[in-house]
Amino acid sequence: MISRIELKELASHSERDAYFVSLFLNVDPTQVKQEEWLLHFKNLSRNAINAMPNGDKTYVTPDIHKLEQYLTDRPDGLKRGLAIISSTAKNFWWVYNSSLPFMSDLVVNRTPFIKPIAHQIDQYQRYLIALVAGDTVRLFIAGMGEIIEVTDIYHPSGSQNTLRDGHSGDMGEERAQHRKNNIRHILYRDAIHVIEKLLVKEEIKRIILLGTDSARGNFKETLSEPLLHKFVAEGHIDKAASESDVLEKSLPLMKVVEYKFERIALNELFDKAGALEGASAIGLKSVLDALQQGNVRKLYVMTHMVADGMSCSQCKALSEIIPGNCPWCGGKMETVPFIYDQVIQKALEQGARVDLLEEAHDLVKAGGIGALLRY
Repeated sequence: MISRIELKELASHSERDAYFVSLFLNVDPTQVKQEEWLLHFKNLSRNAINAMPNGDKTYVTPDIHKLEQYLTDRPDGLKRGLAIISSTAKNFWWVYNSSLPFMSDLVVNRTPFIKPIAHQIDQYQRYLIALVAGDTVRLFIAGMGEIIEVTDIYHPSGSQNTLRDGHSGDMGEERAQHRKNNIRHILYRDAIHVIEKLLVKEEIKRIILLGTDSARGNFKETLSEPLLHKFVAEGHIDKAASESDVLEKSLPLMKVVEYKFERIALNELFDKAGALEGASAIGLKSVLDALQQGNVRKLYVMTHMVADGMSCSQCKALSEIIPGNCPWCGGKMETVPFIYDQVIQKALEQGARVDLLEEAHDLVKAGGIGALLRY
């Protein structure tokens, strides 16, 4: 699964003298056959080349041929979605196999087209999943439609329940329960230590807790207040559940959590519009101005927004379609396609967080884009 750090690195590529061909295909074997998505690629590439100025078509022809050869050779590692970004002129070739399908598309631009990947990362963020059961805590990392069990922490509880003379009784039961509680305390202490390390190492902010009701309750009693706040959802599942079972149980929980956080974020965005401190920018022009000043802390973009814009040949400022020269430096302005994708790339380069939204009526009315500002 691709991380936000990798996406930021991908967004950093931009060339004035070369093109990038970005291809996205739905290669889900349950939906389409290879012959179908190969034909789809040919149609997409033909349409993209026909839309280019005649003088520029020769620049991307080697990339189209390279992509066609790669797809014809039945590439290994296919899952449900395939993303390839190629720039033969810059010796750039990047392939990503996703467990989630892409909407098939091919884009030719001066920068990699990353919006579909950013959308997947945002909609299927990485979670740490803790499955607590008896004498075991199993830990998983899930995101982008994938899951992997990273470790399990195990301490045998034992079953001794006798007095020292070998006879069972109340004292024996008390000692057995005391021993069981001590072992459970050690297990949970060790599990919490591993969880805290994983959260930092993997840059994960949200945890889902699975297991029986009693096991989840006992585990939560041992959590510190700051760590407890990172547990955003929980559910019942058998301790022997497979990775696919854990993912199937977790996905609906993730969807609810992400929707809740989206609503909170949008309320903050509109509440701060016009505020003097911690303000927000709403609408494309306002966001572009904030971006030029390096003032975007968190960017919100509707996934379906598509428009052309302009870019300054000197200072690289982005703008809506405007007459005349760059309002920032006076340089020559050039038309660029997919201005919203350009905004996403620039925001990532500046270290901003990017969230792509599917449903936000007020944001659509405001131009489909908004940002929380740094100052």
